[in-house]
Amino acid sequence: MATSMHTKLLGIIGTPVEHTLSPKMHSFIAERAGMDTAYLAFDVQPEHLGEVLSAMAHAGALGFNITAPHKIAVMDYLSEVDPAAALMGTVNTVVNHDGRWIGYNTDGEGFVGSLEFDHGPVAGKDVLLLGAGGSARSVAYLFAKKGARSITVTGRTPEKVRQILDVIDAHTDAKTSDDMDNLPGYDFIVNTTPLGMHPLERENPFARYDLAHEGSVLCDLIYNPKETVFLQEAKRRGLPIVNGLGMLVLQGIYSYMHFTGAQLDVMPLYRDLLALLDEYRIV
Repeated sequence: MATSMHTKLLGIIGTPVEHTLSPKMHSFIAERAGMDTAYLAFDVQPEHLGEVLSAMAHAGALGFNITAPHKIAVMDYLSEVDPAAALMGTVNTVVNHDGRWIGYNTDGEGFVGSLEFDHGPVAGKDVLLLGAGGSARSVAYLFAKKGARSITVTGRTPEKVRQILDVIDAHTDAKTSDDMDNLPGYDFIVNTTPLGMHPLERENPFARYDLAHEGSVLCDLIYNPKETVFLQEAKRRGLPIVNGLGMLVLQGIYSYMHFTGAQLDVMPLYRDLLALLDEYRIV
């Protein structure tokens, strides 16, 4: 990564972050866009998040991606939150505007957009989401905004599930439920939990494969490992599977545009980044 006196700092803030693919991806985007930016990973504990953001704003950093466990807590340190991100209640992108941090969310757009690139429109489809954390909030909202017929959310904490469904009920036309048995089958079944990722590689968040039909697509937001136990079992049953690589790539492209104001040709860049990260791609 070549730098100069004019190089602007970008990065990702979370913990742990030692295995993130974001620096490799954003370095590729910067080269393609012809922009002088450097993207680094910062392992930041929750108690230091506010002071790190304050210092980085004074240092002139352009912006950061925010990952677990900070996507909700970071909102306490922002001057402004984009209205869509405020509805989702979670932020994955913060941009420095004259020393003021502005928060956005590109996760939902990244996941649902990548799904539509490869599997067609989600409008009129029935969706089952496993988990009710920050990623589930953004994904559920985007599915609903793009016209999904119904959204069912299940999770260990009923209050978190209810928060997601209340937003969808208030701001979209999608029908909602917290009972996965309310429909005989789902078009998309999406794992938004960390089950299946290190150190929980052997965990499967789902046992009801009978709720998948012949045309169902089973999806996991996890991309490392490439195929979680959840996806392996779906594949064994002959069902189409999708991991989180497309989401990672597309949300990164949208974040970079927020950071820099660059207008990028999204589709060819998306395809080239998938090729760059080919070892994590399901084909």
